Amino acid sequence: MTEDNKDLQIKALVQELHNIKKDFSFKLEEIQALYLEFKQLKNLNENHQKLNGKLRLEINNLNDEIKKLKDEAKEMLQYP
Repeated sequence: MTEDNKDLQIKALVQELHNIKKDFSFKLEEIQALYLEFKQLKNLNENHQKLNGKLRLEINNLNDEIKKLKDEAKEMLQYP
C-alpha cells in the first residue's frame, strides 16, 4: 500500500512540475511581449523627442524672422 501511495505522490509531484513549467512558459512569453512593447514605446519616445527638438528650432527660427521683420517694418515707418 505504501508503494501505491508513493506512486500517487510521485504522479502528483510530476503533474505539479508540469503545471509549473506551463506557468513559467506563459510568464516567459508575457515578459517577451512586454519587452517588445517597451522597446517600441522607447523608440516612439526617442522619435518624439527628436521631432520636438526640430520643432523647437523651427519655432525659434520663425520667432527670429518675425522679430527681424517687425524691426524692418518699424524702420520703414520712420522714413516717409
